[in-house]
Amino acid sequence: MSLRVAGRWAGAFFLSAFVAYGVGSALAGRPVGVALVLANSVLVAAIGVLAFRALRRPHPGVAWGYLAARGAEAFLLAAGLVLRDRYGDGAAELAYQLAMLSLGLGSLPFCLALARRRWLPRWFAGWGVAGYALLAAGAAAELAGMGTGVALAVPGGLFEIALGVLLLVRGFAPATAASPGPPATDSPAITVTPPTTAAGTAATAAGGAGPDGSRAHRAALVAGVGLLLMAVLAGWANFGVVQPLLAADAADTVARLPAQRPALTLAVVALFAVACLDVLVGWALRAFLDHAQPTVALLAAWCRTGYAVVLAVAVVHLTGVAGLLRDGAGADRLRADGYPALADFQQVWSLGLLLFGVHLLLVGWLAWRSDTVPTWVAALVAVAGAGYLADSAGPLVTADYPVQVAGVTFVGEVVLLGWLLVHAGRHRRTPARAVAPDADVRPLAAT
Repeated sequence: MSLRVAGRWAGAFFLSAFVAYGVGSALAGRPVGVALVLANSVLVAAIGVLAFRALRRPHPGVAWGYLAARGAEAFLLAAGLVLRDRYGDGAAELAYQLAMLSLGLGSLPFCLALARRRWLPRWFAGWGVAGYALLAAGAAAELAGMGTGVALAVPGGLFEIALGVLLLVRGFAPATAASPGPPATDSPAITVTPPTTAAGTAATAAGGAGPDGSRAHRAALVAGVGLLLMAVLAGWANFGVVQPLLAADAADTVARLPAQRPALTLAVVALFAVACLDVLVGWALRAFLDHAQPTVALLAAWCRTGYAVVLAVAVVHLTGVAGLLRDGAGADRLRADGYPALADFQQVWSLGLLLFGVHLLLVGWLAWRSDTVPTWVAALVAVAGAGYLADSAGPLVTADYPVQVAGVTFVGEVVLLGWLLVHAGRHRRTPARAVAPDADVRPLAAT
C-alpha cells in the first residue's frame, strides 16, 4: 500500500467516523446507535494505524504519540457506552471529554508533522493546530467543571471534515506538485538508517534517528522520561486520592466522596495518561533492549501493552464513581454503586500487575544479556518483577495474603528510571547524514 492509498483510506475513515459517531450519539440507547459508536471506535483506531505507518520513519515520535492518542480515544468512546448504561450520563460525559482531550493533544504534533512533510499547506495545518488546541482546552475545562459547550470543538470538527476530504482526494502527498529538482530548504531531513538489523527498525519506531547508538539512547530517554512522569502521576492518583478512600470503611468513604469529586476526576485523567505512557515506555524499552533478544523484547513490549489495557479497564470503574459524583448521586447510590466500583478498580488493577510483573522479569533478563545495562540494575529490575508477581498471585492463592512485597522491591523500577536518564544524558548524538525525502509513493512496508 502506497502513501497515497493509505492517505485516501485515512480520509475516508475521517469522514466515516464523523458520520458514525454523530448519528450513533443521536440514537444513544438503541442497538443501531451502539453499533455506530463502536464502528466509530474501529475507524478511529484505523486512522491511528494508517498515520503511524506513514509517519513512523520520518517522524517516529509523532507516529507513536498519535497512535496512542487515537487508541485512547477509541477505547474511551466505546467505554462511554458501558458507563452510560451502568452509571449514567455523567460518567459517559467524562469518558467523552477524556477522549477529546486525548485527541486534541495527540493531534497537535500530528498536524505539525504533516506540514513539515508538505502533506498539508502550512495555513491548513495551522488551522488544525488551532482547532485541536481549542478542542483540548474545552475538554480540559469541562473536566474541571467549567462548562464551555460545543463552541470550542467546532473549529477542530470542521478541520477534520476538511482534512478527510483533502486526504480522500490526494492521500498522503506533498501539497505542491513534485518536481525533479532538489527539495526546498525547509524540507525536513530524513536520516539514514541501517536496514540490516531488527534492532535498528525497532529503535527507529521508538523515536530515534541516525546511527544505532543515537536511536538507542533516544529510546532510553523516552523510556526514562516516561517512567518519571508515570511515577509522579500514578503515585499522586493512587496513593494520594484512591487509596485513602479505600482505606476507610464503606460508610466513611461514601461520606467523604462528594468532597473528593475534583480530586477523583483529576486522578482519572492522571491514570489514563499513565496507561498511554505505559504503551510508549514498553515499546521504547523494546527498542533499547532489542539487540539482546528480539523475540523476548517484543514479548515484553506486548506484556506491558496488555497491562496498559487492563489498567485502562480498571480506570473505567473509577470514571464511573467520578460520573456519579458529577450527577450529584445520593448516599444510597454511592453506597450501592460507588464504593463497589472503587473496589473493582483495585481488583482489576491488581490482576493487571501480573502482566506488569512478567514484563519486568523479561526486561531484567534482557538487561542482563545486554552489554549496555549493568548487571546490578538488571537484577533489581527482575526482583521488582518478581515482587509484583508475588503480590498479584498471593491473594488468588489465599485471601489472607499477609505482605506487600512490591512495597520494597519497587526500588528496581526507580533504579531503572534513574539509570536510563543518566545513560541518555551522557550520550553525545552523532550527526546523521541528511538525504532527500522519499518519493510520496514509497511503499509503507519499507523501513
